[in-house]
Amino acid sequence: MVINNQVVYEAAGGVSRNGLHWPHSGVHLVAVDMRTGRLRYKQRFLTYQPAEHKDLAAAVHAIQPGRLLLIAAVPEWALFMGETGSEALGSLGFLWQSRVVSGEAWVGVARKGRGCVGEVASTHSWTHGPDALLTLTTSLPRPTDDGKAHYWCTWHEDPALAEQAAFCRRYEGYGDLCRCDQPFTPAARYQQERLVSTEGIPVVIVTANKPQHLYRLVRNLFTIPGGGEASVTVVVDGGVSESMMLSRVLGVAAVAHRPQGIASNRTNANVRFALYTVFTRFPQANKAIVLEDDLILSPDFFSFFHQAAWVLDHDPTVFCINAFNSNSLPSTALDPTRLLRSEGFPMYGWMVTRSYARQVIVNWIPLGPGDWDWYLMRAWSQRGRDVVSPEVSRTLHAGNAGAHVDGFEQHLYYSRILSTTTSSTTLSNMKGILLENYINALREEIQRAEVVAPDPREEDFLPQGRLGPFVTFVRAGTRNDEYFGIRIFLMATRTYYWDTREIFRGVMRLRLKGRLFYIVGCPLSEMFCPLKPQHVPVLVPTRDLIRQVDAANNAYEQSLYEYGGHRGHNSTHTQLQDHLLDYFT
Repeated sequence: MVINNQVVYEAAGGVSRNGLHWPHSGVHLVAVDMRTGRLRYKQRFLTYQPAEHKDLAAAVHAIQPGRLLLIAAVPEWALFMGETGSEALGSLGFLWQSRVVSGEAWVGVARKGRGCVGEVASTHSWTHGPDALLTLTTSLPRPTDDGKAHYWCTWHEDPALAEQAAFCRRYEGYGDLCRCDQPFTPAARYQQERLVSTEGIPVVIVTANKPQHLYRLVRNLFTIPGGGEASVTVVVDGGVSESMMLSRVLGVAAVAHRPQGIASNRTNANVRFALYTVFTRFPQANKAIVLEDDLILSPDFFSFFHQAAWVLDHDPTVFCINAFNSNSLPSTALDPTRLLRSEGFPMYGWMVTRSYARQVIVNWIPLGPGDWDWYLMRAWSQRGRDVVSPEVSRTLHAGNAGAHVDGFEQHLYYSRILSTTTSSTTLSNMKGILLENYINALREEIQRAEVVAPDPREEDFLPQGRLGPFVTFVRAGTRNDEYFGIRIFLMATRTYYWDTREIFRGVMRLRLKGRLFYIVGCPLSEMFCPLKPQHVPVLVPTRDLIRQVDAANNAYEQSLYEYGGHRGHNSTHTQLQDHLLDYFT
């Protein structure tokens, strides 16, 4: 992209998946200051994946009126360009973005709030593909005023908000932080309901080069009960200047981390540094909460952690409190007051003690391939200890095209997560979550449960008219669930089935339409397999049964997709669809 003969933005490279390669894929969104021609915002949205078009729409709406927007949508970009993204581009005055088919390119220029300047698209014909070169040239007059008519608000003259005003003139994409009418300010945190707590638990946020996500999270923290009391530190990998300045504007401490390693090793090192930093900055704190920048918090987030902190004080067999539960979906969870134990790992908002942080900082993940969270689930790190999480999550994952979660997983799974909506929820089984009490209660539940041999192909496979609880015993030798005895029911109930991260001593617990269903893996569960009546067989799913349940789950997931635009006339789209179907089969 060139303005006044100066290149303001360029990008090269593509993405490969399942044997297909998309050069220059996705939508490139650039915002420019018309007075200076300087770049104020740039972002690439991978709209050949689901969910990304919603992030594109959010970005368009978060840019301030008057900015010049340059948009380049290059193949493959239209496949999952859903209605939300298309309408956001339409709000800028564009007309063709919803008419472009798969494999075609589109470029547009608009002024936010002023309308379309120009747009152009490459097109297919019945005999050949779109043109290889697409160019749009426009000419706009430079503003002749002193600048106050552009990106200036009356609050910019408030000395207390001078740094915020300077930030908003320099950067874009922050919505209400920079709007002229009643902008969001850090003072909002002191207007929230206070929490009665017995200790201060600081929060550390791990971030790098996604400052808009960082703003969303900090704003979220400042607008829920307890936000005013929370001590927040932001650890910025690489010391990204925009993220550092944003932290100062929001009134939170920011610490730059000098990058160590590349890829997953770099991310792992940043998490380690965050643990070190938060307990160093707050020497009196016994616990800390760790957040990643792509989360959305429930209103009772702080209330949950301050209540659950009691568990870390009274049960040395627990090393972590999670705000997220992988089975927290409308089909498999219900009770927001209930705590559960698992042999999982820290994820999506977690709290640990100083002693645990000291242990893992000293004995950190070795260099090489692998992610910090999976390593912390290994035996040398867990040392026989468990994770405690709520039945209904207190956080939502809201980051697409990240290091670990792509648009497919975000759309198919994370967008369906169930979370709380009230500002305070009293946890009901605080003493019951202690290890001995939890095991005894689980044993009693399984002993009194009705033994069933359900058919996972049925939509509602539990007995009708009976309240439960229910239990089934399936073949499972290890947590890998190599016989699919456990995961076949996870697939059938449309919950997280890629692994068994919420398992406890070989038992998976699900709440189906309010009724408890226990899946006991044998011989994996040395503790609970002996509870199986002698006459009851251990279920071992056949290959054919696994294929049928997998096919039904694939059909369900395919029904969740929202395809964009038209399908196109060539075979490329059909080939792409075939690969996508293979990917989820």
